[in-house]
Amino acid sequence: MTNRRRALQSLLALSLAWRLPPAGAAQTAPRALGYLPWWMAAGWKTFPVQKLDRVALFDATIGEDGAVAARDWDTRAPKADSPLDLTLTLFEPAQFDALFSQAPRRARLLAAVSALVARRFVAGIQLDIEGYEEARPAALAGFRRWLAEIDDVRRRHGKSLSAFYPASDLFRPYDRAAAQRIDYWVAQVYDAHWPESKVTGPLVTRNTGNTAAVPRAVARLAALGVAPRSVLLSVPLYGWEWPAESEHPGAATRGRARLLTFAQTPKELMPEDRLAARALARQHGLRRDAEGTPHYAYRDATQWRQGWYEDVQSLTRKLAEEREQGYAGLAFFPLGYDQGEIVEPMLRWWSRSAPPAR
Repeated sequence: MTNRRRALQSLLALSLAWRLPPAGAAQTAPRALGYLPWWMAAGWKTFPVQKLDRVALFDATIGEDGAVAARDWDTRAPKADSPLDLTLTLFEPAQFDALFSQAPRRARLLAAVSALVARRFVAGIQLDIEGYEEARPAALAGFRRWLAEIDDVRRRHGKSLSAFYPASDLFRPYDRAAAQRIDYWVAQVYDAHWPESKVTGPLVTRNTGNTAAVPRAVARLAALGVAPRSVLLSVPLYGWEWPAESEHPGAATRGRARLLTFAQTPKELMPEDRLAARALARQHGLRRDAEGTPHYAYRDATQWRQGWYEDVQSLTRKLAEEREQGYAGLAFFPLGYDQGEIVEPMLRWWSRSAPPAR
């Protein structure tokens, strides 16, 4: 049995206990979405899935030839009353250009995604197509033609179509017409600093000098005519620890960062990533920057190291303005990294006396 076939059977098992929306039902933005990553799928019983409106399975990768490679998901199905989305990912601008500029490759992708849309375990498709440089005009035109075709397919099946919008001012696959085909959006407001950042700093910021700043992220969607009620804000449950020149925020980094999870993850699910931000901050001393971002610093045998992440205190401060403006909700990535210590308090905070969506 091929990995693809096993993955599809596993996804079917995963969805049997989930309530799927009826065919033709109106699709609205959820208040709470969580990304269930393939490497954590076996631990779903410990995640607060009952608190979420939708769960997005992460991920099925798109190749530049138009093929879709689904993951070999765990076969034990969560017991929850939520639909399941399947996240399709494409992260390299060169692959975007190679795929969408060629009609035969687009046709192959259309056939692959249409087959997924037709299956019962898929309540919706989310497009996580990212790039941080300009795409070729031919590829942009091809993507928009493909999007129109898959939009027609999913509507015939009564499924949702959502999209992750990357924190880039250069990569613009959606124009205003294409944006109207998307039911709801997840705005990337994390990775203001990323593994290869030249300096240390927060994952989420309101500093508009940063391309991932919250005001800039939502402005990109507003420019496409997307209303706040159709936008979820992404919430990172992870962080980064960099080797750095000093202990001070904004210090030059001396290499690629190591992944942090907010809380300790099960060893059987993540045997190689065992750095828990909360525990390291207790060990080395919790610090906060001007925006309230938690971080720590310590010196090992050769150099300084700084770890940065987000917690409820920093996130509620940084996202309060959008909450008051009626944005739809929050999208947590990835489930399983926080032991419920961010997801559940953030959802309670977001719902408490929140204004009606605009």
